[in-house]
Amino acid sequence: MKDYGHEYADIFYYTPNEFEKLGGLWPLRTGHNVAKENYSVGPRVIECFSFHFVLSGEVTLSSLGNTVVLKKESMFCLFPDVKHSYWISQYDSEVPLQMHWLAFNGPQAELLVRRIGITERKPYLHNKLTAELAKLLKVCMKLIENLEKDGNLQLQIILFRIFELLSRPLPDVSDGNDWLSTCLRYIESHYAEGITVSDIAHFTGMHRSHLSSRFKHSTGMSPREVLIKLRMGRAGELLKSRTLSITEIALSLGYTDLYTFSRAFCTYYGISPSSYRRSLLSSNEMTNE
Repeated sequence: MKDYGHEYADIFYYTPNEFEKLGGLWPLRTGHNVAKENYSVGPRVIECFSFHFVLSGEVTLSSLGNTVVLKKESMFCLFPDVKHSYWISQYDSEVPLQMHWLAFNGPQAELLVRRIGITERKPYLHNKLTAELAKLLKVCMKLIENLEKDGNLQLQIILFRIFELLSRPLPDVSDGNDWLSTCLRYIESHYAEGITVSDIAHFTGMHRSHLSSRFKHSTGMSPREVLIKLRMGRAGELLKSRTLSITEIALSLGYTDLYTFSRAFCTYYGISPSSYRRSLLSSNEMTNE
């Protein structure tokens, strides 16, 4: 990252071609930063729209007389010709303010921004930076940094994909235990479909590490441990009869192959699935005699 005095940052600029300008949306610049203790931008105006996503730390935004403090996973939008300023809320060398931004323009830009619920008077959203969105922003930045032939088509797809993700309604995870019941319902409904902790985090709009920490604090178990418990409980039930082969049971519980399932089963029960089944069937035969 380059030292800009008040921050360390990578900034990449993009010039749309005539083909892109026939469309409704195009990027202009993107980048990410690590703020220094004296980080402050503005007051100023810009000529385009610019999304800023908070990766860590806190930032204070001031625009049109309103001031708001935005934390990790929040985002804000700078509107064309609207005076604004933003600065570091409280410097913490261990958890510095880090942001990822994407500036864009085009005849559809304002409509798309308003579609996700952002206006000049309320230019921010909470809990929007999901793992999937963060990954997409990095891909977008990489494409702009190393643009290759037909890369502009990929950028068009990614830009609209970013708006599609931002348009998705996410459960409110800020208060109470609603987020926990939402997680548990999702896990109980889909544990046998091969979902991962990342899938749960994406569904709730929380970062994986933050989700795991809050989940374990509330339940005493991590999301992964709950997934394993449900899958192994169901595996034990299915192994009570010979209706399904062990491979079929593995696939029915979302595992990709027999080996992965058997390893997880042995770790949980201490014996192999086949030994567990033989033990159950022997016990049933002795009971019936």
